[in-house]
Amino acid sequence: MIEYSNLPGSLATSVVEPVVSEGFYYTVTASRDEAPFYQELNERLTKLETSIDVQIEELQAIEKASTELIFNVEAKGEVELRIDWLKRLFDVEDALPSVSTCTEAERLRATLSSVQTCPMKSELLIVLDSLATSLPDETETVSLSANDRVMEFAIEQAGDGFINLGRAGRERVVKDLLKRFGEDVPLAYIQEAVSEIEGQVVRLAEIEDAKTLQKQLETLPLPSYAGLSTERKQMVSEQLIQSRQWKGLASLSRLIHQLDAKLISTAEEQEELETMNDYSSAVLDVKHLDSDKIHFNSL
Repeated sequence: MIEYSNLPGSLATSVVEPVVSEGFYYTVTASRDEAPFYQELNERLTKLETSIDVQIEELQAIEKASTELIFNVEAKGEVELRIDWLKRLFDVEDALPSVSTCTEAERLRATLSSVQTCPMKSELLIVLDSLATSLPDETETVSLSANDRVMEFAIEQAGDGFINLGRAGRERVVKDLLKRFGEDVPLAYIQEAVSEIEGQVVRLAEIEDAKTLQKQLETLPLPSYAGLSTERKQMVSEQLIQSRQWKGLASLSRLIHQLDAKLISTAEEQEELETMNDYSSAVLDVKHLDSDKIHFNSL
């Protein structure tokens, strides 16, 4: 039998002290699964969409929270669209007490035309129908510009395809059609112009060369891209070729904005790292003393 108590041994103790160096900064960007966060926003939006009460503070809170959706482009686009619908509902609800003519009632009705069917929309349409039949016509004709008249006609008649182009896309279509037809723009040509733009956006996914993609992007109504520097346009184009995660003009515009924001963040992190490197580096000066302790000196 072995007597363990008589065997030679030693007691281990901590002899290495942590190095603490001034001038060092550490940053961590956490990665997360956005699916649970999107599901939370979806549930909150659904509650608003199935209610007939105006809850502006909750909508504002959702809109603020939605900015944290970064990488799931399609989910972000859906959330932003639903937020826009709810804003329209709440704006119409707020404007109802001041409606004095049937023309005003019809304008509010047009505002709701692209909003998805929901309890609040149904109730608002009932009220607006009643106002349109009971109120007098507008006595003073509001003078709209030719651009505004065509824009109003397109929003009311061309459907969601025109609305979903985004502001810059809608203005491009109206401007081009005014040059061709004046104020009497056929509805079919508005729809054709929308299809041409969206078709061009779809074909971008087939481009493999960044410079070719840049040239095509320059021809589209994309303020988020047009305002970039030449260098940033090149970088964003390269990122777009790698991702190809867009569906339609509005989705592409949002993706460009997100990619540029990510590039800016990366550049800032690199600048911070270079600043940190300007400080004296911490190196290990190992000196074995009698106690076998290792000393760390900052040079």
